[in-house]
Amino acid sequence: MLGGDKARGLATVNDPGAGGPFAPLPPFVGLIRSKIHPRRPPTGAVSRPLLVERLRSGKACGLTLLSAPAGYGKTTLLTGWLASLTPPRCAWVSLDRRDTDPVRLWTHLIVALNEVEPRVGTGSLAALRARPDQIEEHVLPVLLEELTGDGPDLVVVLDDYHLAENRHVDNTMEAFLRYRPARVQVVISTRSDPALGIARLRAAGDLLEIRAADLRFDQHEVTQFLAGLGVVGLSDEEASRLAEGTGGWPAPLRLLALLIQDHEPSEFIDAFAGARRPVVEYLTTDVLELLEPDVQDFVLKVSILTRMSAALCDAVVGRSGSGAILAELERANLFISADRAGDWYSQHHLFAEAMRLELTRTHHELLPTLHRRAARWFEETGDLESAADHSIESRDVALAARLVAAQVESLAALGRWATVRGWLVELSWPAALADPELAWVRATSDAFGHDLDGAERWLDVATSGAAEAMGSLGLPLGYRVEMLRALVGVNDVSRGEEAAYRALEIAPGPMWQGAALAGLGQAQYLRGATGEARHTLGKAVALIPDLHPNLLVLAIGNYALAEYADGDASHASPMLDRAFEMMATQPQTVTSAILHMALGERARQGGDPRGAVGWFESAIHIFGDGTRSAWLANAYLLSAGSFQILGDTAGGVRCLDAADAILDTLPNPGDLVSRSAGLRQRAGSAMRTWTEFGEELSDREIAVLQLASRGLTQREIADQLFISYNTVKSHLRSTYRKLGATSRSDALVRFADLRPGIGTPEEAGATDATSS
Repeated sequence: MLGGDKARGLATVNDPGAGGPFAPLPPFVGLIRSKIHPRRPPTGAVSRPLLVERLRSGKACGLTLLSAPAGYGKTTLLTGWLASLTPPRCAWVSLDRRDTDPVRLWTHLIVALNEVEPRVGTGSLAALRARPDQIEEHVLPVLLEELTGDGPDLVVVLDDYHLAENRHVDNTMEAFLRYRPARVQVVISTRSDPALGIARLRAAGDLLEIRAADLRFDQHEVTQFLAGLGVVGLSDEEASRLAEGTGGWPAPLRLLALLIQDHEPSEFIDAFAGARRPVVEYLTTDVLELLEPDVQDFVLKVSILTRMSAALCDAVVGRSGSGAILAELERANLFISADRAGDWYSQHHLFAEAMRLELTRTHHELLPTLHRRAARWFEETGDLESAADHSIESRDVALAARLVAAQVESLAALGRWATVRGWLVELSWPAALADPELAWVRATSDAFGHDLDGAERWLDVATSGAAEAMGSLGLPLGYRVEMLRALVGVNDVSRGEEAAYRALEIAPGPMWQGAALAGLGQAQYLRGATGEARHTLGKAVALIPDLHPNLLVLAIGNYALAEYADGDASHASPMLDRAFEMMATQPQTVTSAILHMALGERARQGGDPRGAVGWFESAIHIFGDGTRSAWLANAYLLSAGSFQILGDTAGGVRCLDAADAILDTLPNPGDLVSRSAGLRQRAGSAMRTWTEFGEELSDREIAVLQLASRGLTQREIADQLFISYNTVKSHLRSTYRKLGATSRSDALVRFADLRPGIGTPEEAGATDATSS
């Protein structure tokens, strides 16, 4: 869990269900509590009963949409409406640009829901961790089930949706909208219409829209709004001119309330209403001139922050007293608002953008220093994600490399590679691209994304660094490079094996010796040295602790594959169920796919080739059909073998073609090329099997005999081949006649003589032909 406390806006132990039947949620890495609490309505907020009533009516719609440019009071309207609810049952999330990572967004939303309904969260967050790349398929069904049932109405608000919108976020949100329980009202506030099927919802009458035209103040509301800000005594004509001159846009009216203090009201209103100056220009000139020099300096420097606390601002500006300034700025309505606890402050988007522009124009040289100070404060308080954001903005490569690398393991465990890759994309200037530590992070990211060629290229860059340089995982860079190359070097088995030996020589302890051995054993298995691989992988499994499930399960999966290939899985096979349990809470990665391949081999050799095909297809899906790796090619080869047992010649050939298309592009995939050739030869011989009586066995008859040789009953054979029990009996009778046999055991002996390697009746535990 991240360090820090609630006063710093980070999650500690969530206990919304204390005293109730629901267990509290565990702590979360990267949860920012201030994101899931709405701001308190600003001073002078106008009561807008008609709009509030429209928001209430949105309960019957699939989506309530507030869409308008910045400064139209969308957030103010929502906070005022929610404050009027009794009780205010709302799950609120303020989105930011890092929420383009769907896992981050849904983590915050589920935790926000949990604070309102403690029964929500335990199952859905577990599903999110296990299947972060399949939110629609695996996470939303669990979340929707948690929300299903009787209960009071519930509002879900996503504020500033435009900051996080991308295709992946839209897809998951559209699915949630489609299947949400009727008691859940979803409200989205945004500057632009999201790609959530708005036209379809509108045509179906399932959309409530509040837009800029609805949010504009009329003459009465202009008077009421300015009075709340201390501007009184307006005539009807002046209010009318202001409403017309500003288009009822609240942002410039708030400016007027700030600027009118030192002017004759009537003359200033006439000038202001007739002006055509941009709001940003007013903010960066007229408003700044209202402030004392020290406050001007303050608002410019803290404009780099998306959220502010007194302690954070003290660190950034380099002096104390920020708390008093923040409180006074909020009291004066200077485009700054606080959360309900008053601990964290937010700047209005227009104000923040204007101040950042002015800071860049007048004090550009300060930007790296300010961002570096913010990064260090966030790091000290435990918010490493925000620290990484600011370190990148500071363009301090060493600081950014350290902060990003430090989070790879924890974010990978949550399936949050989108966040890591977002950082890496931003770290795109030459010094960052040449940094060895960041190159290792890039290689790790590519490896998890199954881009093995990319991983190899970045590992080459990483080798330019000092081998003894300590970094991520507390390991020297030289070892990390060799270990990762050994684990992912399956496209060039010789290179991967050499890297494994080098990693083994410099491994800093038994656990990391085990990791190197896992890579070495994998290479030995792929080049066909299954006996060596069994010995090596057995040692690896013994050295890797459960605390590193991905490494351990990768070793177990390859151990089982090597043993099955060697004809004996007595050691690894019993470990597979435990390995499957360990991976149930982990994101699906290459490790998961290798485990599925091992489980498929266990099913195939246990007499269930149909189930084996299912495991192999699952592995192919995880690897990503169309990617370029020996792992994927091997999954196709194993699947081809199962199709051959089932008598599915077309399925087997299809898999062999897919495997060969990959193998033809790889520099050295070990023994996989010869394995493919052997399977093709077997497929060819399976097409023509003649008995000594001159009769040919059909593909289906061969498949029935192969399954019978593995000890399956007639009903089990029928299930495997998707045929009826009576059809199996007919095929067996036909084979007896063609082979000149009188029983199943006799038929299998004769068949084994025709097709060496099928297995004897004794090995298969064969039963009489009449058994079922």
